Amino acid sequence: MRPKLSQTFKSQLIAAFAAMLAFLFWHFLLDYQRQKAEGEAYLEAASYGSLLRAELDRELNSLLFISNGLSSFIKVYRNELEHEKMQAILADLWSNAHHVRNLAVAVNYKLTYVYPEKGNEQIIGIDYREVASQWPKVKLAIDSRQGVLDGPLDLIQGGNGMIYRFPIFVDGHYWGIMSTVIDTHSFLQAAFQNVQNPQFSFAIRTADQKRVFHGDAALFSQKNIFIQQSEVPNGKWEWAIENKKSHDLPGRSLGIVLSVLLSLLVGGIAYFFAQERYYLSEGALMDSLTGLPNRRLLESRLNYAHSEAKRDHKRFGLMALDVDHFKAINDQYGHDVGDEVIKAVAVRLKSNIRDMDTVSRLGGDEFVIVVKDQLSEQGLVKVATKLLDIFNVPMLINDHEIAVHLSVGLTLYDPLSDVTLKQLLKQADMALYQAKHTGRNTYSLWK
Repeated sequence: MRPKLSQTFKSQLIAAFAAMLAFLFWHFLLDYQRQKAEGEAYLEAASYGSLLRAELDRELNSLLFISNGLSSFIKVYRNELEHEKMQAILADLWSNAHHVRNLAVAVNYKLTYVYPEKGNEQIIGIDYREVASQWPKVKLAIDSRQGVLDGPLDLIQGGNGMIYRFPIFVDGHYWGIMSTVIDTHSFLQAAFQNVQNPQFSFAIRTADQKRVFHGDAALFSQKNIFIQQSEVPNGKWEWAIENKKSHDLPGRSLGIVLSVLLSLLVGGIAYFFAQERYYLSEGALMDSLTGLPNRRLLESRLNYAHSEAKRDHKRFGLMALDVDHFKAINDQYGHDVGDEVIKAVAVRLKSNIRDMDTVSRLGGDEFVIVVKDQLSEQGLVKVATKLLDIFNVPMLINDHEIAVHLSVGLTLYDPLSDVTLKQLLKQADMALYQAKHTGRNTYSLWK
């Protein structure tokens, strides 16, 4: 009987081991799929956030010219101003502006001219210094000699709006201030009407007072939300962008059925998966800090791009990038902030190139991008210019606003040449060195 019992025990051990491997396989696979889906959803939200911000800036800039133009007029004709003439000018500006509730001009601190007057009688003649809710922003505009966007806020004459205040200085001395009152709802509706996407939800709030004026305030406290900042005249707004794809992650309900099926082939599949898991892990092919391809995966994709270019007679571009004065950032803010800067740079780069291209991190603050199917150097320069432009907006890292800029070296591979991949990488590095030598925050093309 003992041999029989021994065989049964062995069979039970094998069955238990097979079931354990099947469970681990499903657990790791689901975890990998979930991380991949979350990463893709985050990058999509970042790209959508850039689009929203661009549309809002375009709509806002179309309103700011009003104040600049009127300021110039007042400087020239300040000694000839008459009430009827000023009202006529305001009426003309108002009739050609969109989303503007009213225009007002304060002489010194007193609101003297308002158009339209109907519905705004309450504000005519008020002294800004006596309006506690609005005086701080008025004073900021005067002290900084720059336009300031205030609000959205509750207006004295009723309703809600944003107020853009532009100080007017004549011969270097403060003369008065121009106010453009913008209808918040109309302005935001027009800004986003062409970029509505049911896949995303977003909310906007003021950075200083954390007052949400568009969208669901609860988004700012949810997980897996992309947060970005945008600058408005003398202020900042914060955006919370949700990609609804993040809700559709795969469930665990098929785990038991899959475990039973996998148990039949668990030995071979477990071994194969362990090997694949290793080669796809952060330690082997992916950079552990940013999640980008590392040097090893870059070499693989670069070899593939090279072979494809040779075979199909195509060109591709290679870009070497690093962060300007990154050591100074580390020295000033610490290495923890430095790591967050590198991660933020990776997100911006990844979200602004095509899926067919490859962004990789070699280590430190060094990145390399493989840009496929480039017909000319001009196309590669266009990509580099776009990437440099996206870093014009400072990053908010651990409550620090940090200006981050890149230097970029460019080179184009021609399949008719005998240039090796090693030489191509060296060309990109030398072009990067030239970009740094010429002042940084720019690109240089290998010639």
